[in-house]
Amino acid sequence: MENYNSVIGNRYQAPLLNKIWCSQNKIKNMRLLWIQLAKVQHELGLKEIINETGIKELEDNLEVIDLSKIDEYEKIYVHDIMAHIHAYSDLCPNAKSFIHLGATSNYINDNCDLILMRNSFQTLIPKIESLFDILKNISLKYIDIPTLAYTHLQKAQLITIGKRFAMYNNELYNIYQKWIFTLEHMEFRGVRGTVGSEDSILKIMSTREQCKLLNQKLALHFGFKKVMPLCNQTYSRSIDVDILHLLSILCQFIYKLCTDIRLLSSKEEVYEAFGEKQVGSSAMPYKKNPINCEKLCSLCRYVVNQENAMVQTYMAQWLERSLDDSAIKRILLPESFLLSEHILDSSIKVFKNLVFNLPKIEESINIHMKHIISEELIIRGVKSGFNRNDIHEHIRYCTIHNISYADHNILKDLVKEISYNPKDYIGNCIELVNEFYAEYNIPRPFE
Repeated sequence: MENYNSVIGNRYQAPLLNKIWCSQNKIKNMRLLWIQLAKVQHELGLKEIINETGIKELEDNLEVIDLSKIDEYEKIYVHDIMAHIHAYSDLCPNAKSFIHLGATSNYINDNCDLILMRNSFQTLIPKIESLFDILKNISLKYIDIPTLAYTHLQKAQLITIGKRFAMYNNELYNIYQKWIFTLEHMEFRGVRGTVGSEDSILKIMSTREQCKLLNQKLALHFGFKKVMPLCNQTYSRSIDVDILHLLSILCQFIYKLCTDIRLLSSKEEVYEAFGEKQVGSSAMPYKKNPINCEKLCSLCRYVVNQENAMVQTYMAQWLERSLDDSAIKRILLPESFLLSEHILDSSIKVFKNLVFNLPKIEESINIHMKHIISEELIIRGVKSGFNRNDIHEHIRYCTIHNISYADHNILKDLVKEISYNPKDYIGNCIELVNEFYAEYNIPRPFE
């Protein structure tokens, strides 16, 4: 019988994060947590309890993973971590007496999730940097090319293509800074006992200072600068909410970006690249639908909605912990991260190959120029001694009744010698773009 395969990681591929969140890698990280716990305990004085032969067996069998054996044990014990302990102990008889000593299930589960999430952020951040570079290149290439701005999805005044894409990058930069801050301040849970009191660790390590040193050494080994000051049986699930929020705001941004491209595509101003043999519609062969942006909006919507599921999970945690967080985290975390990789990869491809229909953009501007000059007319009117609101009303009247400004008894003098060159109506767009990139650039901390 064939089994259902999720489209996440398959149709919607995420080659890098698939390797991070796959069962083999997760189990390997779980075992690394057991190995390092034993090593630090041995180093800090538990040499009579924890023997080097057992530690070496743990290291030698790190990647000897029998998923079917783990499944068999889980059916017996109805406990995932106990199943892993027994399967690992079968391979390491000299470690059987001390593996998991002083630990709880969430020494393994929580710390493992923190490691995988941290590694996932480190993998995704360079992709955000690449998207920033692509949008920056568009900004600078079209820095002085006028285009219609739209408010209420109606034609407004002029900006430049470069300014529009610099605005997108401003939003992406703010998201990037939040990602970097979170990554740099992620804390390790460590070994904290059954309810966060560290009672079992204190009984094993004897002093508060030894307990602190144990956790500090573990944190540093796994690449974390600090240990969480407090936790219950688990770290606070508000941390998971924060993590999902970071994925959510990235996807909110990409959703808005792709929606704008879809809208501009309908106006024939901007297109996704279209392959030589690509089919836009099975029934309408002339169509060039923005299918990649549509797909991205759909996937982004999925990730954004997972944030609320994590919020509900956090709120449902009773006192020091309840288990209704476990199952949903197994689904939410890998799926949200994998989809985020696919979304970033697809976004990079779409925007790297975006097509601007400059003749159509210019045509639309020329048709609308009679309205674009309205602000200039108001300014000229005020400088000539007219009331600003009166001039505004005259322009509105002419627009509604399709009367030429040149035929209006007041506006006809103001419209004389007025410029119809679009570049005279882009304000400080060029300067704004240059000033933005002079001050706001991504530092590339992981290169």
